[in-house]
Amino acid sequence: MTALVYYILTISLSFKVGIETRFCDIWQSRELTLQRTLRSRDGLQETSKHLVLHPFCFILKPLRILRALFLKVMQTVLEKKVFLINTLSADSSFILQYAQQDKIITKREYNNLNHRNHTSEQIVTNLLDTVMNKGDQMCHKFVTLLKQGEIHENYPELLQYFPPVPKSHNQDIPDHEGQVLPINPYRMSSNPRGHCLIINNVDFVTPSKTRYGSNIDEESLKEVFQWLGFSLDVYKNQTAEQMKNLLKNFSQKHHAGDCFVCCIMSHGSAEGVYGTNEIIVTKDDIFGPFTGKSCPSLNGKPKVFLIQACRGNKRHPPVHVQADSYEEEAEAEDDMSVDMNSLQMISIPEDADFLIVRSTIKGYVSYREQANGTWFIQSLCKQLKKYCPMGEDLQSILLCVNKEVSEKALAKQMPVHKVTLRKKLVFHVPHQQ
Repeated sequence: MTALVYYILTISLSFKVGIETRFCDIWQSRELTLQRTLRSRDGLQETSKHLVLHPFCFILKPLRILRALFLKVMQTVLEKKVFLINTLSADSSFILQYAQQDKIITKREYNNLNHRNHTSEQIVTNLLDTVMNKGDQMCHKFVTLLKQGEIHENYPELLQYFPPVPKSHNQDIPDHEGQVLPINPYRMSSNPRGHCLIINNVDFVTPSKTRYGSNIDEESLKEVFQWLGFSLDVYKNQTAEQMKNLLKNFSQKHHAGDCFVCCIMSHGSAEGVYGTNEIIVTKDDIFGPFTGKSCPSLNGKPKVFLIQACRGNKRHPPVHVQADSYEEEAEAEDDMSVDMNSLQMISIPEDADFLIVRSTIKGYVSYREQANGTWFIQSLCKQLKKYCPMGEDLQSILLCVNKEVSEKALAKQMPVHKVTLRKKLVFHVPHQQ
C-alpha cells in the first residue's frame, strides 16, 4: 500500500494543474454522454460502463489535492524565507552539508553555493532559491529536513514553524526491547569547534632517535584542523613530565566548544609514548585527565585522540626503514624513514564519548617517510579533506584511512580503531568568511 501511495505521489508531480483539470473534465464529459446514450439500455450494462471510466477521475482528483499540499509547502518556505535566512545563517555550512547529504542539492551546487566570497546570508538565500526552483517535491524534502532532530539541535528556533516529524530520517537501530532508536550526530556548530592540541616530539636525547618528517605531519594537521574550525595549540619536543602537565592543564580548561582533539606524535611502545627525555607517558597519563570526573566541561562531548607512535618492535623490513619504537636502534636513513603507528581505540569502560586512534596494531611499528611524513597522518588528513565536506562521519572516514594505509606496497601497516562514542561524529566544515 505504501509503495502504491508513493507511486501515485510521484506520478502526480509529473502532471501540471491545467493538464490534470483538462484530463478529468474530458473523462467526466465522456461519462455523462455515455450515460445519456445508455439510459434506454440495461441498467447493469450502464453501471458497468460507468465503472470503467469513473476511476480515472477518482484517482486524478486526489492527485490534484496532493499537489495542492505540496504547493502549500512551497508557499510556507516562501512566506518564511526571511525567518529561514536569519536562522540558518547562524551556521550556513551546517545546513548546506545536510542538504547535500540528503541529495537536495548536488555536489556542484554545494561548491557553487559555498563560495568563500559569499556571506552566510547570501549562501542561505541562494540555497532557498535553488530548492524552490527545483519544484514542490524538492521543497517538501527540504522542509522535511528542517524538521529533523539534529537540525533542531543546531537551530532550535526552527521548532516554532517546523515541528519535528514523528520518525527521524537517520539510520535507526532497535534497543533490547525492540524499540527503534535514532542515531543522531554530536552537535558540531560552535565557533571555534573546540581545542586541537598537537604535541610533536622530534628531537630526543639520543640523536639517532630524531623523527625526521614529523614536522610535515604537524603542518598537515594544523592545516586540516584549522580548516575544520578548531583553535590550535601546538607544542614541540616535550619531556614526559611536560607532556603530563600539559594534558592535565588542558583538561582543567573550560571547554566551551563542541569537541576536543589531541594529536600526539612521538616514539612509543606497548606501554605508551615517550617524552623527548625518553621516559614513558602511559595511557592513563594521556586519557585519564579527560574522563567525566576529571573534565566535566567535556561531558557528553566527543574527545578524539590521534596518536602517531609505535606499539612494539615487529615490522616488515623495507629498505631505509625507521620505526618510532624506543626499543629498536634507528637505522641510517636517506630518502625514507618508516614509522609504524596504531589506529586503536583505548577502551575506557566508565567513560563515553572517546575516540582514541593509533596508527598500527599492538606489537608493531608504524611507517614514516622523511620527505612526506607518516603514512597514517598523511592519509588521515587527505581523507578528512575529501569526506568532511560530504558530511561523512569520522568512523567511516577512518575506514578509508585503513584501506589506503593497508594497501601500501613497500611495507604492511594496519590501522585499527575502537570507540565509546554514543553518536555519529561529523566534522562540519565552517563557512570561511
